[in-house]
Formats: sequence, structure tokens, C-alpha cells
Amino acid sequence: MITVFIHILIVSAVFVLINRKLSGVDDKIIFLTFTLLKISCGILIGYLYWSYYGGTGDTIYFYEQAQALFQYFQTDRISFSEWIGFSPVSLSYAEFSAQNELRTFFFVRLVSFLYAFTQGNYFTMSIYLSSFSALATWAFAYQLVKFCNAYKFIIYIALLFIPSITFWSSGLLKESLMTMAIYALGYFILKWQTDYKKWGYLFPVMLSLFILWELKYYVPITLLPILILTLLFSRQGFLPTLQFSKKLILYLVFLIVGGLALAFIHPVFSSGRFFELIRISHDVIAINSTEAIIQFQNTESNILFFIQNLPLAWFTGIFRPFFWESFNAFSLLWTIEKGIFTVLIIYAVSLSIKLKFTPNEKWWGIAIIVYASVLSSIITLATPNFGTLVRYEVAYMPFLWLMVLWVLNKYKLQKTI
Repeated sequence: MITVFIHILIVSAVFVLINRKLSGVDDKIIFLTFTLLKISCGILIGYLYWSYYGGTGDTIYFYEQAQALFQYFQTDRISFSEWIGFSPVSLSYAEFSAQNELRTFFFVRLVSFLYAFTQGNYFTMSIYLSSFSALATWAFAYQLVKFCNAYKFIIYIALLFIPSITFWSSGLLKESLMTMAIYALGYFILKWQTDYKKWGYLFPVMLSLFILWELKYYVPITLLPILILTLLFSRQGFLPTLQFSKKLILYLVFLIVGGLALAFIHPVFSSGRFFELIRISHDVIAINSTEAIIQFQNTESNILFFIQNLPLAWFTGIFRPFFWESFNAFSLLWTIEKGIFTVLIIYAVSLSIKLKFTPNEKWWGIAIIVYASVLSSIITLATPNFGTLVRYEVAYMPFLWLMVLWVLNKYKLQKTI
């Protein structure tokens, strides 16, 4: 109990120091509210899986595997270099099943370090992971506000306070580390935008990309080409003689070429088994799903299965589940959130016809649409289960919320002028 109290003091001290550096009263209140909310969500996820689900689920599995890995090191079953990842682990799959899946093994190894630091207390580990995710998310949102102060509260709402996103990017889950890496990447790129000569930002950018590649490889494969090309095309004076429509065609061509080139670095694509693995993942999850299953049309060909179901996967990943598709009390809250989002996006699309967007806004709007469309389609098709989708969509839904609320706020600002 004393150890837990010490860790809580450490986390609290960090938050107090950061809060003191914030200048605005609004920012201080929002920062403290958000960080406390994230930590509470992380703890609640733990209680949800330990109590409601009877000690089963991903977060429990990650914890138990991290515990096993550290104990193997403590008992000299594996060496220090094996534990930290410098040497292959000399354990059978029966002894340590996390090594069956490289992304899970990567996460579990990192969690095992946290296990050692916290002396194995699950909820303390959850507090740390929630705090890491919260700090990175806040840093990105706060830096973005400096660029667009007129949209301050829109940015904070979209990135900090959408319930399902805030909840499922907390606790001892892969999504906590993933969101930390995404927002850390965004933060350091924004910082670099203010001073191109500061190449010191390159290291945290590369570290964030490495974490994403090892943890959720499809995120950097989608994100990196979009990010690079959007930063290039949104610059003033880039290809000044070309019309926007021609620039857009060029942008999309480069995006496809760059995305495919990056994708084929990963074994999933270079092996030529991408469509097969999507189908295998779909079938495994579909078999183990009950009321939360997402139904897709079955075909004999893996490529045809992908192409034929792509539109429904895109639509599902962004707009579903509907109210009548809720399967428990938690999913009902999520369907309400999705219903609100659907109404707002319809309203935003109708208003966008009346608005004049800057070239910068156009490029970043296109970037968000492409990024969210690719991820929502592939993730939903590979994991046809609403219970899984609510977690995985934290990689792209915050940016869709930001885009929609941005349009609504822009209309409000233009109307008052």
C-alpha cells in the first residue's frame, strides 16, 4: 500500500508541475479534469475486466503475461538481454504464449518493465499507462491550440472529451500506448513546424513511429505517407501554377504509390498474404462473436471478399453501431455517441457548401478523410465485432470529430462576422 501511495505521489507531482506551467485558467481546469478523467477511466477498465468479465480479457492477459516474463527473468529462466529484447527469448510457446503474436509480445515486454517498476500492482500500472496517454494527448491538443486559438474548445472537446475515445485509450491496453505514440508524433511535428532548424525533434518522431510500427503497423503505414504529403502540399508556394483539382490528383497518386511502397516493407504485405490474413482474422473473430458480430457477405475469393465488403466496412467503422444494434449497457452509450456524431456530420456536410475553406483547411480535411477511411475499412473488416471496434477506432475517430466540429465552429465564426 505504501508503494502504491508513492507512485500516486509521483504521478500527482508531474501533473502539478505541468499545470503550473500553463498560463490560462481555462487550460489549467481542462488539463486537470482531463488527466483525472483518464486515470479514472484506466482504473474503471481494470474493475470492469476483473469484476464484470470475471478476470478475463485482453488487459488481464497482458498483465499476466508481463508478470510471467518478469518472473522468468527473476528466477534466471531467461537472461537480462532476453528480458529487455536484445536476445531471443528461450521459452516455449506453452510457457509464454504472448510470443505467438509479435505485436502482443512487444507490448507485453514493455508492460513487464512497468510491472517491475510498480512491483506488479495492476492498478498502479494502469495509472501510469493512462497518464502517459493523457500527457501525450494533452501536449498535442495544447500545441494545436497555439496554432488555432479560435478553435480552442473545439480541439479540446474532440481530442480530450469524446467518451468512448477517452475511455478506451486508457488503462493497461495497447490503445493507451498507441494513442500516446500518435499524439507524441503529432506534438513533435507541430513543434518542428515552428522551427525547422531544430532537428532534435527527429528522435522522438522516429521513436513514436517505431512504437506504432511494432504495435499497430497499419497505423504508420496509413499515417506516414498522408502526413508527409499533406505537410508538403499544404505549404504556401508549392506547385503554384497547378489548379487545386490537379494538385489533388497528384496528391492521391503519390499517396497510393507511397503507401504501397511503405506497406511492402512489412511482411504482411511483402508476403502477398494481405487479403488472406484479413480474411483469416475476420473468420476467427466472427466465429467467436455472438450478439456483437458485424455481418459481412461471404465469398470464396479473399480479394473479392475484401473489395465487395469494403463499402460496408467503411460505413460501419465510422457510423455504426445504430441504437438497435447495442448489445449491453456500455454499447448503448456508444450508440448514442455515434448517433450524435452522425447527425453532426450530416449537418456539417450541408453547411460546408456555404463555407470558404483555406487551402490549409482543405488539405488537412482531405488528409483526415483519407486516413479515417482507410483505417475504418481495414480495421472493421478484419475485426467484425462491435466490442473490438469501439477500442480500435480510437486511432481515427478523434480526428473525424475534430473535422466535424471544426466545420460547425467555422460556420458559427463566419456567421458572427
